[in-house]
Amino acid sequence: MSDDVVAQVILRSADGSSVSDPDEPITSETVDSHRVESHVIERAKEALRDLGFEVVQASEVGLSISGDKERFEEVFDTTLKARPGSTDADTSRGQVYEATAPVQIPEELSSLVDDVAFPVSPEFH
Repeated sequence: MSDDVVAQVILRSADGSSVSDPDEPITSETVDSHRVESHVIERAKEALRDLGFEVVQASEVGLSISGDKERFEEVFDTTLKARPGSTDADTSRGQVYEATAPVQIPEELSSLVDDVAFPVSPEFH
């Protein structure tokens, strides 16, 4: 059985932009232009579920998803490797993964999804 992987899916707003590459700083005056319409969020959730992922959480700019490591590698055409020393004793998730090359957004998601990012656990000193 493969490891469970968690990722953040950054969605595209109506004009095709996303919070991952704003043309200007995101402020209280510009934040509304980065919010994704609810029907787009629902379409993205359905598409990701159809691809075998669990949608863990949704927001107005993206989704948190989880799934099998091999499924992530297949769908997003990348290889994932465990970050050194990334086992987190406080969670049941185990290893934290990173992509060894940029993820490729499949054509069926490209109008909805701008990017997929793998969260980094905080380091406390």
